[in-house]
Amino acid sequence: MKVWVEGDRLRCNAPAGALTPEFRDQLRDRKTEIIGFLNMAAAAARQQPAIVPLQSRGARTPIYAVPGHVGAPFTFSDLSKRLGDDQPFYALQPAGYDGRIEPMDRIEDIAEYFAGQILKFQPSGPYVIAGYCSGAATAFEVARRLGQRGAEIQCLALFGPLHPSTYKVLPRLIIFFAKRRAAPLMRELAKLPSFGARLRYLASRFRNPGDRFRRILTSVREARETANADPVLESRARVKSTAITALRRYTPIPHQGRVCMFLPNKAWVRSGAAPLRWLEIAPQAEIYYGPKECDAPRMLEEPDAPAIAELYRESTRRLSGSN
Repeated sequence: MKVWVEGDRLRCNAPAGALTPEFRDQLRDRKTEIIGFLNMAAAAARQQPAIVPLQSRGARTPIYAVPGHVGAPFTFSDLSKRLGDDQPFYALQPAGYDGRIEPMDRIEDIAEYFAGQILKFQPSGPYVIAGYCSGAATAFEVARRLGQRGAEIQCLALFGPLHPSTYKVLPRLIIFFAKRRAAPLMRELAKLPSFGARLRYLASRFRNPGDRFRRILTSVREARETANADPVLESRARVKSTAITALRRYTPIPHQGRVCMFLPNKAWVRSGAAPLRWLEIAPQAEIYYGPKECDAPRMLEEPDAPAIAELYRESTRRLSGSN
């Protein structure tokens, strides 16, 4: 016997004599329950490993969101709740987050993986592609690749976007400032008459800082030992490090479509995240600012999630008003 759903109707194909009057009555009386179960089973069968449904109901254009380099899909939980029951919201979980496979260290590969998962889960658009923090770069690439396949991208939404250039310049800045701080020390050492005097000077200069440095090293070592002992923490650490490597290697490519940037507050444009550099490849991007008191590192969490959700709704109203 085969039972399936067509629209809002329950269908049954059974051999002669198998569909008794009693069984037919049960199918009729429990029709709604059976249809609900079959639909849920079908959704589970379509489920892709990268797709984490935070809110699967609603008629609005679904949001597919890339988390930051930590890779945690539930970064978007509070925002999803604040957007309401009518806004489908799916977080994208990077490969390797569950520890089953190795993470990817190229934005292009991560984006291709996400794009394929989205198309398997929802073969036709429109879509909203979102990215948070360092996930903005991956979101750009996902939107571009979906667009190349003819998919309709209603909007590319970037929440607190971190520009890849910040990771490329960071090592140079560290070396620059290290040299500046080392130069006075080297001048002082050069004035001393002997190797022994220089050793005594270094010991006196770094006695206390050395103690602090040893404590830092001990903390780092303990954290690594904990991560190695816990396979979940170890896999998450690999996801984070490879995501940073991928971001450092990536050069953003323009996306021909609507881009909306949601910044925690106006002061954040002067932060090290360099969000306005995205305007170099998306000059028409719309910028929405959160309230002055918004906590930038937790902008998608309570108590700031309602304000950011309202900014997103404002962007959708603007789109509706332009049509």
